Amino acid sequence: MSQIVVEVGKQADGATFQLSPQTRVSLASQTGRQFPASSVFVSYEIRRGFEKAQGPLWGHIVALLTGLSDDQIHKMGGFSVVSPTDNEILFEHTPGMNARAISSAV
Repeated sequence: MSQIVVEVGKQADGATFQLSPQTRVSLASQTGRQFPASSVFVSYEIRRGFEKAQGPLWGHIVALLTGLSDDQIHKMGGFSVVSPTDNEILFEHTPGMNARAISSAV
């Protein structure tokens, strides 16, 4: 499987994250399980507070959406967070590379 892709929709007070349709189909066929959450909303205020105390939120969002552990996500090639309107990669984490923010748009 290629990398897990999470799509993000920006709103005035936060952002909503969901698996891309291709990722959802691929994960369902590989794991044969239901997903714990179809989407996750995080307010900008909560994100700032969390990241100040705990570091980047991205991996936690992917775990919530997929039900996979960090190790399982790593074995699947990591993940990227993209804007579905223009396919801009906002954040990417791949095995063997440091996680990197591509854009500060979210």
